[in-house]
Amino acid sequence: MSEPSEMNFEKIRKMGGVEFEGTTDPTVAEQWLERMEMVFEKLECTNVAKFKYAISILQKDAYDWWISVPNTKAKPLVLTWDDFVKAFRAKYIPHVYCDAKKKEFLNLRQGSMSITEYQQKFLRLSRYVGCITDDERDKYRKFEEGVNGSIRKSVANIAT
Repeated sequence: MSEPSEMNFEKIRKMGGVEFEGTTDPTVAEQWLERMEMVFEKLECTNVAKFKYAISILQKDAYDWWISVPNTKAKPLVLTWDDFVKAFRAKYIPHVYCDAKKKEFLNLRQGSMSITEYQQKFLRLSRYVGCITDDERDKYRKFEEGVNGSIRKSVANIAT
């Protein structure tokens, strides 16, 4: 898919792509960005199309923010999807939020969660600490460390 068209915009909406009005909640912004990435992947969009689609569905505060972004720096001839994501994250998903998620990951323990809930939370938070858990073995060890004692013993027995 090379260039966006009205029909493609409708496809995006049907597949879960929704307008973004801006937010003060980084979780909401992150979920919107993830949802858009999934839709773009399903539709096999080019980076140019992703950029155009995303810009076209910004509304209210988010649109006002975006139109000010290119004017605050030297404008490249063609802005890219990566430019949009970088600016979007800087605006709506601050470093302090990411740092808090990283800390939450490092302190994660199963506690009263089911093993499935723990696994889902582990995977969701692990994206914030890529450099710590790049190695699959390290990731496995970190997961195992957070599992409750009796389950940890069972997992350790299976792994050996």
